[in-house]
Amino acid sequence: MRLYLLALCGVLTILPLGVAFAGSPIDQIRSASRLPALDLDKLKRGEIAGVRGPLGSFPRGVYVESCFFVRASLPAVGETLLHWDTSKHPEFEISLLREYNWPTPANVFDSLALSSDHAKDKWLIDHTWQTLNTGKPGELFVTANEAAAARLTGALLNQRDAKVVEFWKNILASRDKALASGGLNALPHFSASYLDMSIRAELDGLMKLAPKVAAHFQPLIGARPFAGDGNPADVIVPYWQQNLVRGHTTVHTGFLCAQKMKSWQLADCTYFTSDTYFMSITLYELFPVENGTLVWQIDFVSAPFRSYLGGADRFFAGKEMVKESAKAIQLFRRDVEK
Repeated sequence: MRLYLLALCGVLTILPLGVAFAGSPIDQIRSASRLPALDLDKLKRGEIAGVRGPLGSFPRGVYVESCFFVRASLPAVGETLLHWDTSKHPEFEISLLREYNWPTPANVFDSLALSSDHAKDKWLIDHTWQTLNTGKPGELFVTANEAAAARLTGALLNQRDAKVVEFWKNILASRDKALASGGLNALPHFSASYLDMSIRAELDGLMKLAPKVAAHFQPLIGARPFAGDGNPADVIVPYWQQNLVRGHTTVHTGFLCAQKMKSWQLADCTYFTSDTYFMSITLYELFPVENGTLVWQIDFVSAPFRSYLGGADRFFAGKEMVKESAKAIQLFRRDVEK
C-alpha cells in the first residue's frame, strides 16, 4: 500500500453514474459511510475525521475510514495520489518504490536489493534460503510448485544473496504478468496459516465488511485490473516496492487505478506480499469543493489475525490503523499543498 501499511461476497449492485453525483459531497459520503457527522468547515480547518469499521464476519479483515480536506484542485490531488513517492518519507520505511507501465519493461525489477550485511534483510534472506534448500514455501507466500521449482542442489553459501534476489525477481514478475493478463482471478493460490489463500477471495471478504462502500465503488473495483475482462480503469499505475513490515524487509507488488468522473474514484491495491499480511486495498473518492478537494478514504487490510482471540487483535489493529492513517494523511496533504 503506497499511503499506509499495517503491522465481494455475492453480487454487488452497480450504481448508475447519476446516483453517485446526487446531493452534496458530504451527503454522498454519508450515504455509504460509517463516519460520524462531518463538518466541512472543520475539515477545511484541518480536521481529519476517522473511524474504525465494525469487525464483521470476515476473520482476516479490518478496515477504517477517513475524511479530510486538501487545499488543492481535484486533478492535483488525484495525480499526486496516483504518483506519490512515499519512499521520500522515512516514516513509511520504504527503501525502494518503482512504478511502471504495461507492457512491463524487462528490467523493471532489476533494482531489487537484499544483502546479508543488512540486519533488516536477514529474516527474508534466511527464510528464502530455507525455501530454496527444502523446496517448501515455509512462511513465504509463494506456491508449493514455485518453491519446488526453485529448489537448489549443491548451492554454495556465497551464492545466497544473489540466489535470493533472483528468486524474488521471478516471483514479482510472475505476479505482475498474471495480473496484467487476467486480473485478480489469474493470481495463483498459495498456502498460509493452514489456509488455501486466493487474493480474489480476500478482496471479496474485505468488501463484505462494508457492502455499501463496495457497492459505491463498484464502477472501479469491477473494472480491470481487478477484473480480468471488460473495460479498464481510466488510469492504471502498476508498482512494486521493498519496505519494512514488523521490522523486517518485505517485497510487494501493487497497482493504483482511477476512474475520472465528476468526482474521481481511486484504488491502491497491494495484491502480492512476500509474507506477514495477505493483501491491502485503499479506496478513495475525491470531490471538488470550494477552495480545494474533499477526500473520502477507506483502508482495508487482510492479515492472519488469530481467530481464537475473538476479534480482539482486529479491534486493536483497527484503532492503530486510524492513528497511522491520520499520520499518512498529514504527510500527503503537506506534500500536495506546499
